[in-house]
Amino acid sequence: DAYNPAANDLFWKHAKKGLYADGIDAWWFDSTEPDVINALTKESSEYELKRMENNFAGSFAKYLNPYSLRITEDFYKNLRKESDQQRVYILTRSTFAGQQRAAATTWSGDIGANWTVFKHQIPAGVNHCMSGIPYWTFDIGAFVIGSYEGVFSNGGKDPAYQEFYTRMFQFGTFCPVFRSHGSETPREIWEFGKFTPTLINFDNLRYRLLPYIYSLAHNITANGYTLMRGLPMDFTSDRKTYSLEDQFMFGPALMVCPVTEYMLHRPPEASIPVSAEYFRTNDDKPGLAAKYYNDAQFKNLTLERIDSTINIFWYTGRPSYVTDSTLSIRWEGKLVPTQTGKHQFHIKCFGPKKIYLDGKELPYIYQSTEVYTEYVELTAGKEYRFALETQNFTAGALRVQLFWKTPEIFAKEKTSEQRKQTRTVYLPAGHQWFDFWTGEMLNGGQEIIADAPIEKIPLLVKAGSIIPMGPFIQYAAEKPADPLEVRIYPGADGSFQFYEDENDNYNYEKGLFSTIELNWNDAAKQLTLGARQGSFPGMPEVRSFHLILAGKDYGRGIGTTEKPNHIIRYTGTQQVVQF
Repeated sequence: DAYNPAANDLFWKHAKKGLYADGIDAWWFDSTEPDVINALTKESSEYELKRMENNFAGSFAKYLNPYSLRITEDFYKNLRKESDQQRVYILTRSTFAGQQRAAATTWSGDIGANWTVFKHQIPAGVNHCMSGIPYWTFDIGAFVIGSYEGVFSNGGKDPAYQEFYTRMFQFGTFCPVFRSHGSETPREIWEFGKFTPTLINFDNLRYRLLPYIYSLAHNITANGYTLMRGLPMDFTSDRKTYSLEDQFMFGPALMVCPVTEYMLHRPPEASIPVSAEYFRTNDDKPGLAAKYYNDAQFKNLTLERIDSTINIFWYTGRPSYVTDSTLSIRWEGKLVPTQTGKHQFHIKCFGPKKIYLDGKELPYIYQSTEVYTEYVELTAGKEYRFALETQNFTAGALRVQLFWKTPEIFAKEKTSEQRKQTRTVYLPAGHQWFDFWTGEMLNGGQEIIADAPIEKIPLLVKAGSIIPMGPFIQYAAEKPADPLEVRIYPGADGSFQFYEDENDNYNYEKGLFSTIELNWNDAAKQLTLGARQGSFPGMPEVRSFHLILAGKDYGRGIGTTEKPNHIIRYTGTQQVVQF
């Protein structure tokens, strides 16, 4: 009970003894909604909540949403009491207002791998951050690849999945927290064949942008800034930005335009329900003979009836002929397909399940929260003895639904089409924009067709931006960000505050950090490196700034820029550099 301070103290006591004492320095709190017995719909969540007992604060129906705030905030406070030399980091699955003060990042939950789900992650993240909770992330590659509407049950070596993963990875590069996570298939960067070089490039880009990102993270802490920004936040006067769901700003400089459709490899088609027309009882009536038991061992028969198909979706209570916690069901009859060729069954059901055809149990080639059987050859018009059974051992919501793929669906998967490797991008009005990859300048207030091959996504830089970029590194604290490549995008005045501290303690709260103001005067073509403000232990007293005035084919892309416009030895005093 996260509302009970004594419960939170007990939780911390065991976490401290069993994990913190052994050096654990980051924490993952799953199911902080709290999870309500596989309640997949809003209605089922409300139903289950009304059945729950009171918590320490009152009824769960009234005091539910702050659950994640209470558990993260109390845990944060306990960690802060232990030490100020290690920053708290908590990853959790739910959010409530104010949770940002508990050093908590929210991820979007256990998503399935399909392009529509991926596309929805963009407005989900943007809206989350616009609500005032600045740290958000999602499962790059999706948590499950063949369940929860995921369609890649063939596995992670399917080129269609690898293309999908790559596009998610590119989007994730520009999320507040960059994180690949999931089950069922390896996610290591070398597992993706011809797509691996692209993944490496975007991984390198994220690391090169760390001086930019870390400086903006300070702005979040000090000034309530938001890193992942809906376009209306920065371009309020341009009403065309209000309805754009698949573009966003990453800080003040970068406009990110993810690719959310396949271009190279057609993804598998979704399975479809096995409808009533395909079933007959053994005495040749429409449907299947169904037997319901109120135990999980098929012993206590409570109901026999004819079901037209297999479609159990009990998400607002179970019927009286089964118990709340245990049941078993068996369907039997005949299956009569209307197509000849390869079929595959797909069962959506959390508990154990078995499917039989002509007395033979079909093995599964994909098993997760849902299952896919091996392929079976069926003949149109032929009757097959059919049975499906399931057992359930837990309380709450229940789903048992039968889907399949037919020869027609498999044939559709084999069709190919040549797709354009571009996407439409809107450039907000009132500003000029640079293509990050080419350095080409474009006028705002127009829609363009941007190149979007698998190697990149459209990435635009607002004129007047200053972006500090560090060296190529393998991990965040490998070495100081020196030399620092500072890219200036002309066309407007601009400024950026470069921030540094010790990276992993709370001494910055005591004023131990440094800032350097960078100001660009576009008319005079001058960059002013302000006098360094502040200091901290280990601070580089002397820095090398490689100054780049970005433009066509210069100061572009991921790589370091050869022959900078200026190389400045900076010792902490103000310098004005003329371009």
